Amino acid sequence: MESVILNNGCRMPKVMLGSFQMDDPAVMDDIVATAVKEGVFGFDTSPSYKTEGMLASSVLKQIKEGNAKRSDFFIDTKIDSWQMIAKKGDIRPYVMAALDKTGLEYWDMLLIHWPQPENFAATYLTMEKLYEEGIVKNIGVCNFSVRHFEEIEKAGAHIVPMVAQNEIHPLNTEPELTEYCRKHNIVIQAYSPLCRMIYKMKNNALINILAEKYGKSPAQIILRWHVQQGFVPIVKTSSSKRVIENTDIFSFELSKEDQEAVSKLDEHFKIFLESRCCPGY
Repeated sequence: MESVILNNGCRMPKVMLGSFQMDDPAVMDDIVATAVKEGVFGFDTSPSYKTEGMLASSVLKQIKEGNAKRSDFFIDTKIDSWQMIAKKGDIRPYVMAALDKTGLEYWDMLLIHWPQPENFAATYLTMEKLYEEGIVKNIGVCNFSVRHFEEIEKAGAHIVPMVAQNEIHPLNTEPELTEYCRKHNIVIQAYSPLCRMIYKMKNNALINILAEKYGKSPAQIILRWHVQQGFVPIVKTSSSKRVIENTDIFSFELSKEDQEAVSKLDEHFKIFLESRCCPGY
């Protein structure tokens, strides 16, 4: 798997696998085993997904069987809103408890899940300390707008986030966020990168024309668009077949014209609305 270099020199896979709404340990084992076999080592989890322990168990199983080392993996987890509120930003106990529970030794990436008002800046300052202590290898944020980056800077943050994870896909390209992140050397992880293949995405005329042109699936066209934009898509699937398909996107390249055409599909459409996921956002 190709990797992208973060602003601190660490490497992160160019495609990650998500664990949102996964609840079957056997399926998780199969997904992780297939991913490792295909050379895919990036995974995303969160306390609110209730998959931290299950994912860790599958990862440790692969390590125990000699199929991979801990250093091969790049695992994201997050700090959820309730944790920020409960500790007023001092989220260290939750991070340490999760590491103790999972046995992973460290997190490759710790992210603020949503910018919970009054608490996200203090949370980020605590994350900086955890990063400096080596408890987490990288720190980042999710669902930030430019103003949230500016707020953590005003609060005294001195470490530029390595990653910003936001909902991005051809129907929601986030140009202002993208411009800010490129300027500050922050890599964007794109969740819901396929827009869940809802009807108007799955049946989009341009995407299907390009799929036929390049001899690829519509999903592969969209994921290739992400990679060429410099985004790291986080793809969620419960199918081993889809793991293989969704990560097999490095054998072709969209032309500049086709890349720009996909970007023009933007209509600011989002699945996860801030007012619903983070009141007071």
